[in-house]
This record gives sequence, C-alpha cells and structure tokens, in this order.
Amino acid sequence: MIIKAAARSSRLSRAQVREVEEYIRGRIPGATLRHIEVSTLGDKVKDKPLHLIGRIGVFEKEVNKAVLDGRADIAVHSLKDLPSTLPPGLEIVLVPPRGDPRDSIVPQPPEAGPAPGSRIGTSSLRRAGLASIHYPGAKVEPLRGNLDTRLRKLEEGRYDYIIVAEAGLQRIGANVPRLRLDPLIWPPAPGQGLLAVVAREDSRIAEVLRGIDHKESRAMAEAERGILSSAGSGCRAPLGGYSRLHGQMITVWASTVVNGSLHVARARGPIERARAVGEEAGYMISELLEAVEDEG
Repeated sequence: MIIKAAARSSRLSRAQVREVEEYIRGRIPGATLRHIEVSTLGDKVKDKPLHLIGRIGVFEKEVNKAVLDGRADIAVHSLKDLPSTLPPGLEIVLVPPRGDPRDSIVPQPPEAGPAPGSRIGTSSLRRAGLASIHYPGAKVEPLRGNLDTRLRKLEEGRYDYIIVAEAGLQRIGANVPRLRLDPLIWPPAPGQGLLAVVAREDSRIAEVLRGIDHKESRAMAEAERGILSSAGSGCRAPLGGYSRLHGQMITVWASTVVNGSLHVARARGPIERARAVGEEAGYMISELLEAVEDEG
C-alpha cells in the first residue's frame, strides 16, 4: 500500500513524514509513504516576520492543496501550523502520538538566565513576549528560516540564543545543549509537538486512517484547537495552549502575553469533551483580555 504524502521539503518535514510512516506501518503492515515535496508561502518569503505575511496558511495552504488537487493522498503537518478550520472537504483523519510539547532555548543559559544584552532569536510573537518576561535584560531579534537554518545562524554567531520547539530538535536528532522550558511557566503554541494527517473526508484513506487514530493525542489536539476556535479569531495577542491527561480527564491551559504580563486560563473536564474544554479555556482567556483592555 503506497500512500502519497504531501509535506514541506525541510529536514524536519521529512522526519515528520517518516514518523507518520512508522506509526502507520506498525498498524498497517506493508504501508509505505511517498513524500511529495511542497514549497509553501512561509518557505518562499524569508525576509519578513511571520506575523507580517499572515500566520494563517503560511505553512499549510499549498500542502493541503496537493491533496485537494489529487497529487497526494494525505498531507502531513505540524498541528500548530493548521488554522482552527480546514478547507471544505478536508479533515484531520489521524493524530499520531505526541512529541515533546515544550519550547527549548539553545544553548542552555546560565541558571540566572542570559546575560544582559544577549541576542535571542525567534520568529514567534508568543516566544518573544515570554522572553521579554523571563529574560528582561536580553534583546529579542527576529529569526526566520527552517530549523536547520536557525541552528546554523546560531552557530555563525548571529544570535547568542534561539528559542525553538523541542519536538523539532528531537525529530531531526539535533545534539545541542539546551534548556527545556516548563510548559506551565513558558506555555507552548497550541498543538506543539503534535502531528496532523489531513485527507479528503470522503476518501478511502481517510476511512482507513481514522481507524488507527491515537486516542490520547487526538484528545489533546481537539482541546488545544478548541482554544484557537474560541479565542483565536478575536484575540489580538498570540495564544499559548497546553493540555494534560489525567485518566479520563483533561486539563487545558490557554494563555497570552499582554503589556508584559502572562495571562493564563485553566479548564478541566472529561476527555470525550476535550474540544469543549479547550473552548472553555479559550473563552476564559478572551474574557481576561477584555478585562485588561478595559482597565487600560
């Protein structure tokens, strides 16, 4: 069984396709993924911060189009790159086991944190806001490029530190010293560490892959996408999202940084209501933001 899988062409994307292939082959013997490489808007425009070229669709639109056009059977994404709603006819049919959801700072800073004036590179408004809280003496500077490019720029001395997703470092086998950041103190992006396999909702491959979905990871994916669906459209600040399972219960944290402060909302409920629990946390963070704006 050969499955054509559309994904970006970076080393990390290739590693993600292999990870999905290993998961599928462990449940469907003989299945093989053929990587269809796709160049996205985020790959093509490298001289502007992500928030200036539009966060929605920057890395996923062209990849999903390969499925809609019939060039690929599935698309493989980092879940955090997907908007809260997909184009008509497409569905997230499989979420494999979650990787590490945390952010990491590379290299590992001293216990007291980066020295004043240190240059910290990141392409994320969320990470920039958190860095300004935890490392107030440092200078946050824009950093674009895939993970390999960002690591190379660090090695070249353009930055003293960079902040990236720990799951990405693990997936490419990066052997670099780093500090893994506590997700309750340094909230990751909603869906970070999770992969999403997208297919046409009426396709045979969708039917097959739904049957091997990873239940626990799906619950976390639904919860954290629930944050985006309830708070994302009206939120003027970058969102953080994180969830943990406790038996048949799920706890969800939604967060954002406004005016130099971290705001966090928490909700808890049964995993079969994961989406609704995430939406509740999203609504709560929206209300917190409205209160902060009213006070301002």
